[in-house]
Amino acid sequence: MAEFDRLMNQTMYKDMLKNYSTLAESVGPGFLNGHCKMDCEVDCMSYQDPDFLTLAATSWASARRYTISPEQAATRTMETKQFTLASSCNSTLAGGTYANTDPNGPSLDGLASGVSALLAEATSNQTYIDAAVESATFIQSNLLTPSNIVLSSIESNSDQSSSCSVSQVKTPQGSGTFIEGLVILAGIPNNTSTESLVDGVYNIFNNGGHYIVRALASLYERNKTSSDLREYIKEYIGVQYNAVIEQARTSRKSTIYGLSWTGPPGTSFNSTHQTAALTALLSAIQLPDNPVTSETASSAKKDFAGIIAGSVVGGIAFVTALIAGALFLCKRHHQRSDSPLVADGNSPMLTPFTTTQNMAFSGISGEQHWRNQEKPARFPVVAMEGEPSSSRAADNGSVGAVGVNVRTEPMTSPGNQVAGPENPPPGDRREHTLIEELLRSLNTRISRDRWNADELPPDYHEG
Repeated sequence: MAEFDRLMNQTMYKDMLKNYSTLAESVGPGFLNGHCKMDCEVDCMSYQDPDFLTLAATSWASARRYTISPEQAATRTMETKQFTLASSCNSTLAGGTYANTDPNGPSLDGLASGVSALLAEATSNQTYIDAAVESATFIQSNLLTPSNIVLSSIESNSDQSSSCSVSQVKTPQGSGTFIEGLVILAGIPNNTSTESLVDGVYNIFNNGGHYIVRALASLYERNKTSSDLREYIKEYIGVQYNAVIEQARTSRKSTIYGLSWTGPPGTSFNSTHQTAALTALLSAIQLPDNPVTSETASSAKKDFAGIIAGSVVGGIAFVTALIAGALFLCKRHHQRSDSPLVADGNSPMLTPFTTTQNMAFSGISGEQHWRNQEKPARFPVVAMEGEPSSSRAADNGSVGAVGVNVRTEPMTSPGNQVAGPENPPPGDRREHTLIEELLRSLNTRISRDRWNADELPPDYHEG
């Protein structure tokens, strides 16, 4: 809801989210509730409301107590953990955040890098910048494999035989938050911290998820890559949008979405499924459209915004009932979740996407493309501080979603068009090359085989 308000330059859901945040803190002070998560408060900062900024800072500070500092890594002690930290694994454990507040829980991950980066972007506070860089360095040193895959966690209890062992589970949130955090850090003025990150880090993943869509949308919005790769990202997000509206719901009038974007469609509300689908819908808002008249653009904007607004509003009645129950369960159950996106117990487990077919063009037939017979939409680009950005609009043209044309033939791999780390483009900053290498590797991996017109988009398995 906060992201929809930001993209539409409105405050429709501001008061509702403020009430929910206050209720959440009353149930679990510091927003911990057994797990170190703070996404809502950070997303709500786009309102530029002092109350939301205070909530976000409170949430971040609470989770920071479960993040290893350089000093704690050196002394191998933390007041929130009842064991001796491993002295070092592949590198220092500084910057790693514990997945939950269990005093005996030894698993570290790097998901806080994206949150710290967002706070750094909103406030330009050096404390948040340093924290984001520490987390990104932790991921690069401990969770990025020789095959350039971001793994989920590493064990830190020196008293256990599993100390320094890395979980081999490959989840999209690790890669997604790493990309998003680097993109945000690269755009912070006068920030040279990311210059020290090694060039040529690659990101390869074999299953999809809304974290990847969100990360690529962040990269697209901040315009931190070449025009060829930017065009490819636009096509990729367009395919995800098509899959969600055509195959994840029972009809075009339905506002209920399933977890699998290749079907079967959702028939009952599930907040996890709905959030994943909304990420794809929201990511498509900023995509540029084809030239149209102002009259048709206004009509198309209303139609497209209606899809997303209907999806949000359609779930509010359920959310109101679910919020109290969810918070109650969070308070009672302080056990770690293996993934931020886990379907409810009655939902079947989906098969992860493992093919190497071109993801950006698979499975969307001509009838399922961005419906060129409809008029494309236009939406204003909104700056990260919540103010309209006229310069971005001038650079990128009109923005919208429905007018994107997804090609039905294979596209030349942009990986062959983007300069590699051995020959970076003149004037590009090193972190820009790093980000392009992340996405270039993705494109190379998923574009090696020929396109199959009968292949559907991948199943999405979060976790």
